[in-house]
Amino acid sequence: MAGTMRRRSAAAAVVAGALLAACAAAAGGAAPDLAGKSFVSSGVRGHDLVAGTDVRLLFGQDTISVNAGCNTLTGAATWAGGVLAVDAHMAQTMMACSGELTDQDDWLKVLLTSDPAVALEGRTLTIGDDAEGLTLEQE
Repeated sequence: MAGTMRRRSAAAAVVAGALLAACAAAAGGAAPDLAGKSFVSSGVRGHDLVAGTDVRLLFGQDTISVNAGCNTLTGAATWAGGVLAVDAHMAQTMMACSGELTDQDDWLKVLLTSDPAVALEGRTLTIGDDAEGLTLEQE
């Protein structure tokens, strides 16, 4: 009888642990695995991309590198709890870009350093919200 009770208790603990892990992941508790992955934009909200450009993101170990058609922005970044936190002091190349490409770089930097929501579902990465953000596909 005691052995049966122990097995039932152990089974209940395993089920409870699995349910807690699933709830934590659904609540944004689990950080998406982004290090070493690159993405290209498939949708943009709150900004019209300059014709012929797209947004490309590359995640390193606690870093992000992004290009939207002219300059490359690079900085420290973390992604946990459903939030992308990018250091406001991003390094930036200084290419001689057109005004509209410079404006696009500025928009992207503001978006990324605003602590936007981040979610990875399969190969689709979403940054921001319904009003302003990016949808990107893993390359």
